[in-house]
Amino acid sequence: MDLGNLRQSSQFRLLNLLTKIAPSDVQKDLVIHEDLMKPIDLVSGARLLREQGVDKMFKLASVAPPWKNYIRLYFIPSIYAVAENVAKQLKRHGVEKTVSYHIIVVPKVLTVIHSLFESLGVLDFVTLHSYSWDFIPLDSNLLSLELHHLFKASFLKEENSLLTSVAKALMSFECLLGKFSCVMTLGEKSQRVHNLLNTWKNEIQPTFPVETEFTHLIMLDRNIDFVSLLLTQLTYEGVLDENLKMKSGFVYLDANGAEGSQRLMLNSASDEIYGEIKGKHISAVFQHLSKKAKELQQKRDIKNTDSIEEMKNFVSHDLKRIQSQQKSLALHISACEIVMKRQAGILEELLELQEDAMSGTKMKEYLAFLEDSIARQFNLATILRLCCLHSIMEDGLPEKEYHLLQRQLLQAYGYRHLTTLHYLQRLGLFNQRDSKMISLEPLLPDRLARVAHAASFRSERMPFRKICQRLNLLPLDESSQPNPCAKSGQHPSYVFGGVYTPLVYHFVERCLKEKEPSLGDYVRCFGNNLRIGDCSHPQWGARGKILVCFIGGVTLAEVASLDLLSRQLGRQIVVATTSTISGSDFMESMTSQHTDT
Repeated sequence: MDLGNLRQSSQFRLLNLLTKIAPSDVQKDLVIHEDLMKPIDLVSGARLLREQGVDKMFKLASVAPPWKNYIRLYFIPSIYAVAENVAKQLKRHGVEKTVSYHIIVVPKVLTVIHSLFESLGVLDFVTLHSYSWDFIPLDSNLLSLELHHLFKASFLKEENSLLTSVAKALMSFECLLGKFSCVMTLGEKSQRVHNLLNTWKNEIQPTFPVETEFTHLIMLDRNIDFVSLLLTQLTYEGVLDENLKMKSGFVYLDANGAEGSQRLMLNSASDEIYGEIKGKHISAVFQHLSKKAKELQQKRDIKNTDSIEEMKNFVSHDLKRIQSQQKSLALHISACEIVMKRQAGILEELLELQEDAMSGTKMKEYLAFLEDSIARQFNLATILRLCCLHSIMEDGLPEKEYHLLQRQLLQAYGYRHLTTLHYLQRLGLFNQRDSKMISLEPLLPDRLARVAHAASFRSERMPFRKICQRLNLLPLDESSQPNPCAKSGQHPSYVFGGVYTPLVYHFVERCLKEKEPSLGDYVRCFGNNLRIGDCSHPQWGARGKILVCFIGGVTLAEVASLDLLSRQLGRQIVVATTSTISGSDFMESMTSQHTDT
């Protein structure tokens, strides 16, 4: 599987755009938004930009940079607040007859952004361009569009215009690697993307390779399973993302990722050690690293009895690789130490609380902890994750409990967080229980063939605890304790310490049944949010590769669970996503006052 073709396709479109703006022999200045720096580096790299005439590169700030050339480019995401900053910069700077301004918007110029530039009177001397890249390989099994703002736009603001970028990326994927024979979607946004794909195929009628590598496309919406986002990830890669915040496949080993600080590339293709430990439970990582350090030291220790020829062969072939691995090992040990220091004293208590929330036990103690932590002004993002987890698993909070927590949160952290609570409520994460809610279970169809005729139950979904019970996502024993075998790494719930099996693992497993997918329970749970392809298609039972696409972001714990499924089935599963996401990042974005998209 050559995913390098995706990078080449993105490069080709970028070079065409830059050439269209000005020939490569014309010098240009480039201002890049912070969120786009790493993705652009992965797509093209600085050298390629230099070859296209980019002379000076600047990071976007609140004021214009010290320009040098007359062709001036801005690279910005399609976020209203960012576009407004750029438009106001240009308005303050004024018109210069010899200067040409070009704004490249990723992934597309939205109508609201075009209107903004028009209303501020800068569209007369500014040209707007859209540019979208294909899926960017972050790891051998992980592709991302790095569109972190898509979740808010599509799920919170209900603006679906960015979904066309996902459909474009999937179309490009099919044109390069082959057409998907079997498609399943779970969620409204996924169905929209699939409909767009079908419409474009009928209109454009593109040419696909004769031989296809990927036979199945399985798409899911992020809001189908918020629990996987709220629980603490316990795989090594998930813990790094939660604590050090992965950006386009890199984490920085200091607080703010300042220029020149140590960084760790999370790519198993270029880092053998990372490939060995990325999916391991965090408790087993230190032991593995210690064992690896001893092995490398033994390989490096050359005995005096070794011949000169053997020593020469060692230096020319093995020494460089061992030195590279030792350097990587030191970085991973440093990363583990940083994470352990940050989580010391709180992780075990958090895991116990999450276990209680999932099992529905000790709810009085759970509420008492929340009240006490709010009074002590504990980390807001952590408190909100616990509140939302409790609300989801209990199908909303009782009126008295809901208003109590709401009042205490606002008094402790400030009334500016009224918008935060409003956003969480709109997403269905922090709600008051509706005593009049009608159970959907008896209303939903029994047979798979009736999916297409099911009524829309988007606003009234089956309570999530019932979904978990029906799909067997809570691997607890009779004493309401996590099943010991669930922590062994052989059960998918190990990614969350044995308390929950990611829904995507269960869904993909069911979809890949050789004769016909066993999805009757999903029909009952999600109604017409589930769409199933033609089960009679000859490719349905084929042993081809599977692309699992997340709309709205994927956690690295979910990626690890699909890795496990891939090994269990003996089939390659590649995850494509609009972005990687963690619970801490998600809550910080909800609490941020800059939420405009």
